Amino acid sequence: MNVVVTGSTSFLGAALIRKLLGRGCRVYAVVRPGSRNLAALTEAAGKEGFGYLTIIELELEKLDNIAGMIGEPCHIFFHFGWDGSGSHNRMKADVQHKNVEDGLKALRGARNLGCSRFVFSGSQAEYGVYRTAMREDMECRPVSEYGRAKAEFGRRAGELVRFWAAEDGFAMEYIHARIFSVYGPGDHPWSLVNSCLDTFLKGEKMELGACTQQWNYLYIEDLVKGLIALAFSEGTGGHIDGPGAGVYNLAGGMESTRPLREYVEIMHHLCGGRGSCVYGKLPPNAEGPANLIPDIEKIREKTGWKPEISFEEGIKRMLEIKERKNREKHCILCGRQMNGTKLMELAGMPASAQDIPDESRIKEDRGITLCLCQCPKCGLVQFDCEPVEYYRDVIRSGGYSTTMVNLRAGQYRHLIDTYGLEGKKFLEVGCGRGEFLKVLTGFPVEAYGVEHRQSLVDGAVKDGLRVVKGFTESPDTVLGDNGPYDVFLSFNFLEHQPEPGVMLDCIRNNLTEDGMGLITVPSLEYILKYNGYYELLRDHIAYYTFDTLRYLMESNGFQVLEEEMVNRDTLSVIVRRQRELPRGSSKAEPVDISGLTASVTDIRGQMEQLRDRLEKEGKSLAVWGASHQGFTLAATTVLKDCARYMIDSAPFKQGRFAPASHLPIVPPDHWYREPADVILIVAPGYTEEIADSIRSRFGTDVEIMALRSDRVEELS
Repeated sequence: MNVVVTGSTSFLGAALIRKLLGRGCRVYAVVRPGSRNLAALTEAAGKEGFGYLTIIELELEKLDNIAGMIGEPCHIFFHFGWDGSGSHNRMKADVQHKNVEDGLKALRGARNLGCSRFVFSGSQAEYGVYRTAMREDMECRPVSEYGRAKAEFGRRAGELVRFWAAEDGFAMEYIHARIFSVYGPGDHPWSLVNSCLDTFLKGEKMELGACTQQWNYLYIEDLVKGLIALAFSEGTGGHIDGPGAGVYNLAGGMESTRPLREYVEIMHHLCGGRGSCVYGKLPPNAEGPANLIPDIEKIREKTGWKPEISFEEGIKRMLEIKERKNREKHCILCGRQMNGTKLMELAGMPASAQDIPDESRIKEDRGITLCLCQCPKCGLVQFDCEPVEYYRDVIRSGGYSTTMVNLRAGQYRHLIDTYGLEGKKFLEVGCGRGEFLKVLTGFPVEAYGVEHRQSLVDGAVKDGLRVVKGFTESPDTVLGDNGPYDVFLSFNFLEHQPEPGVMLDCIRNNLTEDGMGLITVPSLEYILKYNGYYELLRDHIAYYTFDTLRYLMESNGFQVLEEEMVNRDTLSVIVRRQRELPRGSSKAEPVDISGLTASVTDIRGQMEQLRDRLEKEGKSLAVWGASHQGFTLAATTVLKDCARYMIDSAPFKQGRFAPASHLPIVPPDHWYREPADVILIVAPGYTEEIADSIRSRFGTDVEIMALRSDRVEELS
C-alpha cells in the first residue's frame, strides 16, 4: 500500500513511519527542502519490515503539486505538517491561517494521487476549556488560534470532500484524529515529561505551574497504533455531515485521567526520588488552565483500539533508554565493566547490514567506526556500541538456499533421532518468515515459531506456518499460546542480543522441565583462524567461542550436550534445561587478533592488485553477495570505486545501495543489461552454489573469483 506522510520528521511522523514500514507499506515522507531533521527518518527506514521509504522534499504550500513528484497512485494521506505548534505561535492568527490553507492544498494533492482516505492530526485544543468529558459530538469552543485553525480545517476539509463526492463522484473518506497529550521516546527534550525526567535524574529542582488541572497522557506507541487502526479499519471515515462524523479522540482512557500533579509525582518516584519539584512557579499555557478529560469510546467501538501502555510503564521505558545512553559499557554476558578493553578499531564500516539505503538516503548514509573489545572476566568479544534498532527481528536472505536447507534438515534429523523427539513441540525463537521452520514441518514434530516483526509473521502465516508475534522481552514473557515447549531452536540470533541472558531465561521459562535446545551463532574461532575482518559487523554485537557460548548457556540454566562447527563458520550446540540454576565458570583467556588486524591491510592490498590488473586488461568487475561480508569489504576497500554493481538474489535488497560504499544492488539478470567480465563472490558458505549459478546463467567466459578467508582465488 502506498502512503503519504507530511510532518515526517516530527515526533509523531517518524513514529508513524516506523509502524507503516513494519506493515510493508511504501511510504512517501514529505520533508522541508534541506531539512536538518532527516536523522529521524534514517533511523526509521529499513528497520521495520520490508516497506520502502522515499523522501519527498516539498514546502507545505506546494502540497497540491505532490502528485507530480510521486508519479503513482496512493491510498492513504496522513497530514501532520503544521507550522507554529509551539506555545509562542499558538496565538498568531496569520501563522495558523496559513496552516489551514496549506492543509487544503494537501487535501487537493491527496485527491490528485487518488487517495481514498485522508487522516488529519487534529488537537484537543479544538474543544477549548471544559470541565467535563470531551466527546466528539460536543461543540468546539477553542480559545487559541491554534485550536481554532485545527477546527476550521476540519470543517472546510469536510465541505470540500463532500463537494467532490456530489460533483463528480470522487469518494474520499476524511478522518479527523483529535490528539491529546502524547509522550514517549523521540519527543522534544523540552516537553514536560522529558524536562521532568532529565531534571529529576540530575537531582535538580523542577519548577512547574499549579498542575491542578485534570490531565491525560498517551504513549507514542499507543497513539500510532490508534492512527493505524483509523486509517486501515472499515467505516471509520466520514465527511463531517453530522456532529462528530469522522472525528475521533485519541487519548488515554478515562481511567487514566488524573490531576497533572499526580503524573509529576509518578515521574519523581520512578526517578528514585531524586531532585525536587516546586509548584505554582510558571504561568498556564496559551490556552489557559485547560482540563483534559477525553472520552475515547467512539474509536473503541469503531476499531477495537484502546491504550495498552500505562503511564508508569511508558516512563519506565523512557528511563531505560536514557539510562542505556548514559551508562558505562558493561559486558553483555557477565556485567563486568569494559573500560580499557579495546582490541581494535574498524573505520568506515557499514552502520548496519539490514538498513540498506535507497537513492533518497545515500547522501545521509555514512560509514561508522566500530570498537571491538574483550571482557576481562568472561572473555566474550563484543562491540562497544548500542545494538541496531531491529535486533529483535530476524531477516534472512539465504534461508531458502540449497546449502542452508540441507544443513537444517541434517540438524533436525540428528536432534530428533538422537534424543527421541518425535511428536514433541518445537519452538523456533526468532523464526523470521519461517524459512527454517518450513523445513521442520517435514519431520514428525509439532512446529511453532515466534517472531517480533509483524510483516514477517504475516508472511509465515500466509505460508501456512504456526507463527505468532512476540519476543523475549523479559524472563516472564510468554512465547505463544502452545507452551510449554519440548525443544527450542535459535539460528544465528543470539549474537544480535544486547541481553542474551534475558533471552535465555525467557526461553527456559517457556520449556518443559527437561526441555532441549539447538542454538547456532557465528564462530569467532573461524574469524580468527582465517583472519576475515569482513566478517565483523555492528549487527553482530557479540562474537562467541565454544568457551564463551558454553559459559552463557550454563550461566542461564542449560547443560551443553553437544558442540559442533557447521558450515565452516558457525558454532552449533545442543543443550538441555537443568532444573537447578548453577552458574557457569568462565575462561577469560585473551584472544590473539594480530592476524585479524593484519588482514585489514592485506585484503585491502589484494583488492588494489585486482583493480590494477583489471584496469590494465580493460575488464569490468561486479561483486556477488549483498551480505554483511560484501557490504564491509566494499566499504573498506577500493571495491567501492572499481566495482560496477553488487548482485544479490534477495528482492528486498534490489534497487537499493550497499551501506557506506553505495554500490547499486541489482538482481542477477542485470548482468545481461550491463555485463561484467569478472564477478567476485563474497558470500562465505555459498561460494560453490553461486559459482555454479554464474556458469549456468552467464556461460564460461565470465571470470569467477571468490574471497576465501583472507585470500582472493580464481574459480574459473
